[in-house]
Amino acid sequence: MDQVTPIISFSSFLPITEMIMQADQQTAGEGESRASAVKNFDQLRNVLRSDARLLIMDLEFYQDPQKNQNCPAQIAGKMFEGHASFNYHLFGTNMPAERQVAFLRQYDLRFSEIDRYQAAEVIRRIMAFVETEQPDYIVSWDNSTDFSLLNREANRMGLPKDQRPWRTIRPLDLEKLVAKEVWNNKKAISLEKMCTLLHLPAVKHHRAQNDVKAIEQILKFYALDLGRELS
Repeated sequence: MDQVTPIISFSSFLPITEMIMQADQQTAGEGESRASAVKNFDQLRNVLRSDARLLIMDLEFYQDPQKNQNCPAQIAGKMFEGHASFNYHLFGTNMPAERQVAFLRQYDLRFSEIDRYQAAEVIRRIMAFVETEQPDYIVSWDNSTDFSLLNREANRMGLPKDQRPWRTIRPLDLEKLVAKEVWNNKKAISLEKMCTLLHLPAVKHHRAQNDVKAIEQILKFYALDLGRELS
């Protein structure tokens, strides 16, 4: 039987305060990231061998049957080759009733306790994490759905665009980079298939914290100069 993942695991132990919402945050504007774009494997290797800081992030979703749209179910992140990480399971007020009950039972919560497990609070905590860790890149495996969903939740919060980390930090979509470099943009593959091709240690995919670990293993693979390693 799988061990239940804690609802919140915030390994940097940052205090969660309203200070993260203040206008005096020193955040770069959209398109003004200090990190340069990564367009090929050579550039990726240079970044991985530099002192650049990379935040690996992954979201998992559930389907809202009424609005027929994805909603956040879990979000996890980890600093590349570091210990700082976060892992949240989220409670949504638009979850089907049976899913809400299952969530409360699984984590032994009263309904009055679920505010801190909703998207707005989780985004605030991630912003605090980013403020402390100061990543240069946000790395993901196909970020289009993830970032679209985060923007939707930020819109509900009234969060300005220049305070959204996924808009102000250079994104690095590893899936698109692999598709471009390996298959000439003809196709992309799932994270699970990519790990199998590279013979990386197996993990249980579609759990955000596990997919983050898998992405980190792929980054470590591409940090190697294979020509030099095999010579």
